[in-house]
Amino acid sequence: MTGYNATPNVVDMTDDVNPRLKTGGHAWGPERVALGVSIRKLAELADVDKAILSMAENGRLVPTGEEYSKVMAALRKVREEQA
Repeated sequence: MTGYNATPNVVDMTDDVNPRLKTGGHAWGPERVALGVSIRKLAELADVDKAILSMAENGRLVPTGEEYSKVMAALRKVREEQA
């Protein structure tokens, strides 16, 4: 059978330089909420796209190391300002 793909749901990520993985975790969401910081404000403080923050909090992707570091630094700054 020509053109038959036995694994149609497999995604070819060989061309993707930085593939994003999915996770069931919730990243920093509980801490963000506890600090009273909106996703929009955290995105601004961390210089990370709001969509990335939302997807990470909802377990739809794992942020890059750089994104995670920026978010954690921003949350640390908020904690220090609130202390």
